[in-house]
Amino acid sequence: MPSLETLLKVNKHDLSSAISGAKRFARVEEAISWPLGAQGSLIYQTIWESDKYKIKLGKPGKEAAADYDRCKYLEDGHRGNNPNDMKPEIFCGNELFENKIASFTGIFDELQVLHDASETASELMACLLFRSAYMVDHKEVSPGIWRYEPSKEIINIISKDVPEIDGMPVEVFLHFLDALAWNEDVKYHTLGYNIKSDYGRRNNLMTCVNIIAVLLNRVRISKFAGSFSRPPAGISAISKVEAFKQFPMLGGEDL
Repeated sequence: MPSLETLLKVNKHDLSSAISGAKRFARVEEAISWPLGAQGSLIYQTIWESDKYKIKLGKPGKEAAADYDRCKYLEDGHRGNNPNDMKPEIFCGNELFENKIASFTGIFDELQVLHDASETASELMACLLFRSAYMVDHKEVSPGIWRYEPSKEIINIISKDVPEIDGMPVEVFLHFLDALAWNEDVKYHTLGYNIKSDYGRRNNLMTCVNIIAVLLNRVRISKFAGSFSRPPAGISAISKVEAFKQFPMLGGEDL
């Protein structure tokens, strides 16, 4: 098997807006083109499946409801709904899989459990999430259609120490986070933000990388917590430079 460094090292060109940003924008366009159902009667798109599990995005999400008014639009600051919001779901067989990781609180809890079980698994997870933030492991399966294909070798190593996260295989967990991040890009784009920058997916997943760095005692908790009180609210994303410093398997010394 190739070394961990070989499997996880990133190419600086893959992190650029021209490449990473273009992938994100293509996904936003794809999702917006999907048919819209109704509240209580969602239309689902399957974005990944294994023998047992399926990850789906359902439209419309709760923020698309006509009476939802908590979304703030960038251009003029008005508040309203987000018509392109989706609902990421996990299905096991044909049944909806109940999970706790639809928020940072639930995700952080599971990353804490992962870290407590294995620091090696925790570091590898951080590297996979960094790569996912920039869509390094996404492949164009047909023109303009990008799907997540994280390293099976890395997933197998994590799974030896931590077979499940929130009751699901590690691979399912990663694909569900990908779905959550995809929806973040769609929502921010709809609100008028440039999703080729840090808004949406990147900030979401880089916040997860940052909490792992805290758990590994590589970033101070005060620095992590302080970022939540500064704009943009609700995230504490690690910088690219800091991520390379704290997770050398990403190959930051060559960037």
